Amino acid sequence: MRWLRRFVFWLVLVDLVVTALFWGGTRFVDQSRSLSGGTGVVFYTDNNKDAAARIAKAVNLLKAGKLDRLYIVGGHRPQEGWLGSQEMALIAARGSGLGGRISADVESRDTISGIKNLARDAKTRAPGELVFVSNCMQLLRAEAIYKAQPDHQPSVQGVCPPGDLNPIDVWRRAHYEAGAWILYALPESWQDAILDRLRGSDDTAEQSPANES
Repeated sequence: MRWLRRFVFWLVLVDLVVTALFWGGTRFVDQSRSLSGGTGVVFYTDNNKDAAARIAKAVNLLKAGKLDRLYIVGGHRPQEGWLGSQEMALIAARGSGLGGRISADVESRDTISGIKNLARDAKTRAPGELVFVSNCMQLLRAEAIYKAQPDHQPSVQGVCPPGDLNPIDVWRRAHYEAGAWILYALPESWQDAILDRLRGSDDTAEQSPANES
């Protein structure tokens, strides 16, 4: 069984090295210093600590005049009757006192649908230059998805809070991103089926007993 132990050892080692390189590389994606206005697109997360960091980053940029408005996307959970983007928008509005410049997309349930809606409605819902606000690791994926849309603005910037330095949290986030990249690579029908299972769908919510009259 020595070969199995060696295999597991090298597998773990490679995994840790790749995770560290990925995390280290994303430390340089923040473009906060070069901002001069535009719409800050804040991505929902159900991690309270991460959500607070994203909101604080976006609100500080809004107050400093480096962003003109905030637009929160993601977090729609039909089966639970939960609108995550709206909840984050309310927190940002209360904390900044600038509710008139903060809005939310209440239809998107994940990064992919949020970006598709954004690309489709960018001129009306999020006019001006777009600035993605999220976890540094997610920014790379979000920008890649946005640039793959048939209708999108030519450039998009990204900003991210410093992030959690806990090695376990870094490892978890890196592997979450790996899974999200795999999901994005699947056919759209497969994506929808998986997300229906994980996040719920409007059709399922409408058929549930809690929504029957």
